Amino acid sequence: MKKRKQLIEEILYSFHAFHKATRAKAASLGQQNHITHSQWFVLMLIGHTKKTSIKGLSEMLGMSSSAVTQFVDSLVQNCYVIRQEDPKDRRSAQLKLSPKGRKHIATMKEKRITEIAGLFDALTDSELEEFLRLHKKITSGFLDKKS
Repeated sequence: MKKRKQLIEEILYSFHAFHKATRAKAASLGQQNHITHSQWFVLMLIGHTKKTSIKGLSEMLGMSSSAVTQFVDSLVQNCYVIRQEDPKDRRSAQLKLSPKGRKHIATMKEKRITEIAGLFDALTDSELEEFLRLHKKITSGFLDKKS
């Protein structure tokens, strides 16, 4: 049991180091494109949901509508997101990616994969496949317990 606890402690340390490295690489990519990590996350959520509202984003993020509005306003000003009035409710606007936003996400995903790939250079292709399998197993177990 003690050995297992030590292994888990090492894994946690490793996760922290990996998270720190990936976040630093993502931040440097964001600075090159004048978009913050938080704006990137909001942009990805809008892209994932296809169409949403400030209220929908604030619920997903657990943030106030005014905080989310600040992120969205910047993305709209930089033409990454389109804000459309909802014909059914003029107080509510729907948000969707602009063509520039879609292109930016595709470009950034490709750059991020290229940047992050270096972190996995220590693994062979088969080890990488095994890592992915184990990671999915852990994640799925965690998500099952959450429900």
